[in-house]
Amino acid sequence: MEWIDNYMKKAEGLVYDYRVDEALAILNDLLYEEPGYAKLHNLIGWVYLYYANEPMKAEVHFKAAMKFDPTYAPPYLHLGWIYLARGVYVEALGYLEQGSVKAGANKVAFMEYIGQAYELRGNIRKAIQSYVTARHASVDSDEFARLSDSIKRCRRKRRVLMILF
Repeated sequence: MEWIDNYMKKAEGLVYDYRVDEALAILNDLLYEEPGYAKLHNLIGWVYLYYANEPMKAEVHFKAAMKFDPTYAPPYLHLGWIYLARGVYVEALGYLEQGSVKAGANKVAFMEYIGQAYELRGNIRKAIQSYVTARHASVDSDEFARLSDSIKRCRRKRRVLMILF
């Protein structure tokens, strides 16, 4: 699959140069050659989600990536984020929790999104646990600080809830 990976890198470079339509043309042409390549579907979904603002098309490609390679973690993260942004927290948690245990999963990102989903659902205890797990996996100072702030925010929310009830 080296040849297709080279084309995918070229398309990714075009995306970073704000030539999204050209990148999508290359990627969609590659689908005719390798319609079952999970990494290709994931990249197309990533472009649609983050650069073309077409989350519905992105969702289709992330689900295809999971179908063709259920062990590949990135589409679970992106699909979880889509559902999190839509406020559909149960579905978000389903994808995020499935993906978090895949080999090569970005533990920090998965656990941070899981924490956000729990926090937004009002399950502050599980949110804190998720943020703490993410913080333990982090080696980046800014990331660590952001996660620490999330933990502090949840602890404040928990105190407020205890006072109100």
